[in-house]
Amino acid sequence: QTFFSPEDKDICSSSECRTPPLRQFSQSSLPLHRKSYMLSTFCTEQNVQECQSHINQEVSSLGLQPVWTESGSSSEMNVVAVLNCMYDLIQMHRRGLRSLENMEVEQLKSSGNVDYLQLTSTRLKEQLELSKRENTGLLERERQLQLKVKSLQNCLKNEKEEVQKLQNIIASRASQYNHEMKRKEREFNKLKERLNQLLIDKKEKKQAIDVLNNIGRADGKRSLWKTEKTEAKHEAEMYKALLSDYDTRQRELLLENAELNKVLQQMKKDMVSILSSKKPILKGDKYQDDGAQADSEDEEEVFDSSKESVELYCVHAREKLTNSIRLQWRRLKSHVERLDSQGSLHAALSLFDLCTRRNLEIQQCKDFIQTQQQLLQQQLSSPCDEETASLLSDCYMLQEKERLGDEWKTLEEQRTIFERERRNFTEAAIRLSHERKAFEEDRATWLKHQFLNLSPFPDSKKPPMSKSKSAFLICECLLFYNLLFLFTNIFILESIEAFNSFLSKIRDENVTNFASFSVNSPASC
Repeated sequence: QTFFSPEDKDICSSSECRTPPLRQFSQSSLPLHRKSYMLSTFCTEQNVQECQSHINQEVSSLGLQPVWTESGSSSEMNVVAVLNCMYDLIQMHRRGLRSLENMEVEQLKSSGNVDYLQLTSTRLKEQLELSKRENTGLLERERQLQLKVKSLQNCLKNEKEEVQKLQNIIASRASQYNHEMKRKEREFNKLKERLNQLLIDKKEKKQAIDVLNNIGRADGKRSLWKTEKTEAKHEAEMYKALLSDYDTRQRELLLENAELNKVLQQMKKDMVSILSSKKPILKGDKYQDDGAQADSEDEEEVFDSSKESVELYCVHAREKLTNSIRLQWRRLKSHVERLDSQGSLHAALSLFDLCTRRNLEIQQCKDFIQTQQQLLQQQLSSPCDEETASLLSDCYMLQEKERLGDEWKTLEEQRTIFERERRNFTEAAIRLSHERKAFEEDRATWLKHQFLNLSPFPDSKKPPMSKSKSAFLICECLLFYNLLFLFTNIFILESIEAFNSFLSKIRDENVTNFASFSVNSPASC
């Protein structure tokens, strides 16, 4: 039998808690000398009665029968009770081992389940991040598609405007074609009338005596006798024909001018509608003024070059006018289209670049915040031992030393600046004192000179200075020098006070920082 004291039981229980459960059964077969040592330490010849009573108490506390029975003055050991107690203890020990093994198996299962759950949670987190990335990619793609739809809508709008412009151009050209057709019809009618008139003139010829060997005219007509009546009649007919031709030509020109004005007004409206959204109206007017000036120059050239033939002049002027208007229209149209394409492309590119930059910045900020949170959680979850505490305190001390060194450098720089300013102020004060001394000497000489001028024998060559003017100049100079000296003294005093307050502030900040560091460094550990 082996008997343990309560202290030995605590030691054994603590050792069992520290050793693995499967090794406890193997540790039960310890050497015999250790058991004998425990026996010798627990029971001796002097404390047999105490040990018996202790064993009985322990067995009764476990719910077993007592081993020793006291009968009168002597106590006898019951062998059957001892064997039963030992058997019960062995069974209890085995049950404890089985329950311990079962608990160990359950613990292993629970640890495996925990690992599996951690793996599944990490996998689910990765899937969540992947789904978030896919979602952001889909959102970006949707945004790009929306931008494409907007650009296509703008293109469709531009195409519709282009179709409208072409329809207007077709309408203007149709009006021009109708005008040309009307003009051709009028010319054809005039030619028919002329032909009919020629035929009528030939029919009205009367029979006469044939003249031999006459010199015929170029037009095939017979020359008439030149008399006053015939000459007056031919001149009147000539003037009437010219007037009628001028009248008809004037009416035709008026009609042509009216139709051309209509065309110009229509083109002006088209230009204003095109340029209203992109350019001010003044530029369109400028283009039209330039076109009108070019047309007027062309018309002047045509007037100068074709004075002989009115018909050729009108045709040439009309062709030049239409060509110049078409050229200006094409230039203006191409310029507006180029501006539209450049503006839409530049706006789309700038918006896309801005969105990509903002998305990149947001992603970088999110990554930075996530890393900061991870580091903070790691720092909070990791225990702080003495070595880390000492390292942290050393880091804090190094940072504090560096900060104090930087502040000391700035303090030294400000001190040197203050010394240089003080030296400049002292030099200025010395210079001011010298100037004041020179001014005092000048004033003394001036007073002496004034005193000599007030003598009964003044110098006639030197005009005397007025007393009021001289007194005013003296007062003004004295006031200026006194104010300058006062301002320099005030500035020196203010700079000294500011420097002293800066030194005291730095000293207080260093003291408070050191105190807070000494208080926070053990608390953080």
